[in-house]
This record gives sequence, C-alpha cells and structure tokens, in this order.
Amino acid sequence: MKKHFAAIACALGCALALPAGAQDVHIKPGLWELNNKVSSPDGQMQAIMDGMQQHLANMSPEQRKSMQQMMERNGVQMNIGEGGVLDSRICMTKAMIQRKEFPVQEGDCKQNVTPLSSSRMRVTFQCSRPPVSGEGEMTLDSDTSYRARMHITGKEHGQKQAVDMDVTGKWLGADCGKLRPMPQAK
Repeated sequence: MKKHFAAIACALGCALALPAGAQDVHIKPGLWELNNKVSSPDGQMQAIMDGMQQHLANMSPEQRKSMQQMMERNGVQMNIGEGGVLDSRICMTKAMIQRKEFPVQEGDCKQNVTPLSSSRMRVTFQCSRPPVSGEGEMTLDSDTSYRARMHITGKEHGQKQAVDMDVTGKWLGADCGKLRPMPQAK
C-alpha cells in the first residue's frame, strides 16, 4: 500500500466520518475531536502510519511548526499516534451543519446517507479524483458524541487498496479557538 492512498483515505475518512451530511442530524457546532483507528487487512496501513509518525518525529521543530500552521490554515489540527491512530480536530460552524456539508469534499465526492433508525445511518460515498469509495455505518450517541466504522477502497498504481477506519467523534466546545473552519470544495 502506498503512502499516497493512505493519506487520501485518512483525509476522506476523517472528513466523511463527521455526520454533518445526514438528514435530521442534530450535532452541536464548534470544535470536534475525531479519533480514527486505521487498519488494513494486510497490516500495511499500520506500517505506513508508523512510518509517517517517525517522519514527523524526525522533522526539525521549525518544520513541524510550519506544517502545523499550514494544516491549521486549512482548518485541521492532526496528530498521528501509535498503532495507526489518527487524531484530528476540526471546526464545524452552524451554517455548515445546516447545509449538511462535510468539512471537506476533495476529489469530487458524492455521498448517500440512509437512515437505519433515529440514531443510526448507513453512509456510502464515491469520489472521482482520485477514484476512492467507501461505506460504513454511523451511530449518533448524542449531539456531542458519535461513532462510525468505515471501509474505504481505491486504487494506487493499478492495485486495489483497502482500509478500515473506526471513528469516534467528540464535541469539545462551542469555541474553536484559533482553528478556522475547513474551506469547502467548490
């Protein structure tokens, strides 16, 4: 599995895991923390995530600060932890929630949300640039907490790739601090 697909899958998984796209979902606007446990059937994803973590650890403090500032300008704070854990913080505005927008939709993505009950929904998505698709189920525990399991597939250099993501989302507060909302794709 290549790092390019891993990065795309992680970005899409983080973005798509927030249930803003669902019908009649009532979540609070503000700062959200997403904890993503990323895995792959062949175990390569864990090795890639460990490699990314090592690469970040080897950066100079100036390089790390520059990268963090660039990510914050794009509306995300992210940390790659041990064992394929990806933690991120994003800011969701009331307007984004009302418009049912994902925090980011790169790659010309289309989504479909099917309610299964008042607190559960099935989500599928298809992106064309690059060609990546996914499906999963989300459970809204409250307006400040949810969990999801997503299966994401795509191709890298002609070979099929797949990752699984277990996601938990937790509302941290109404104030996003210095973190701006993610820009919306056009």
